Amino acid sequence: MNVRDQIPKRRSTPTKNPTGKRWSEHKPDLKEDFNSCCGYCGSFDGFRHTYFEVDHFIPKSLFEKNGNIEYCQYDNLIYSCKFCNNKKGKLWPSQDENVPIINDEGFIDVCEAEYEKHLYRTSRGSIMWNTPLGKWMATKAFKFDERERSIIILWNLNELRKIIDALIIELNNYKEDADNYLVIRTNLGTYTIQYYIYHKELMAYYNG
Repeated sequence: MNVRDQIPKRRSTPTKNPTGKRWSEHKPDLKEDFNSCCGYCGSFDGFRHTYFEVDHFIPKSLFEKNGNIEYCQYDNLIYSCKFCNNKKGKLWPSQDENVPIINDEGFIDVCEAEYEKHLYRTSRGSIMWNTPLGKWMATKAFKFDERERSIIILWNLNELRKIIDALIIELNNYKEDADNYLVIRTNLGTYTIQYYIYHKELMAYYNG
């Protein structure tokens, strides 16, 4: 399956027009455009141990040298969890802002459908690769292999969150004495327990 539920799409006209080094002012727009998920690993931003940041796809350290890209240039910004952002850091193998990939090393803009051709998500929730470039991104850039357990936990938490939200909406369609109401409530309890177990594991992982 795909790494992300939806391929993010940057808006053509951001709400704000910041200048200088105030790129964080784009964060609300990016959150919406990226469906509240990390552009790289797809983790949902609603869990309190997963802080989100604004990443520069082409690193600041590279474009600062020639000034061809602005700090606040929206098409170079990505909504990213701090883990992917920190791992990626200043990486840019070609050292040429016009060459994103060289010798199967580099990056594909996460707003391109092609990103999903190089990586995939397993049924357990881990992230694996289909191509040499995908392997480089997964193991050298974002260290998905080293972060496998947290990625699995976060994915399962989000899947459970979506199921629970859907069940709550469905539950409101029935009266409390209806058979369907009781069945849905029972299922809701089961999924809520699973959610709690994963959330407890997530806290233990980050505090360990």
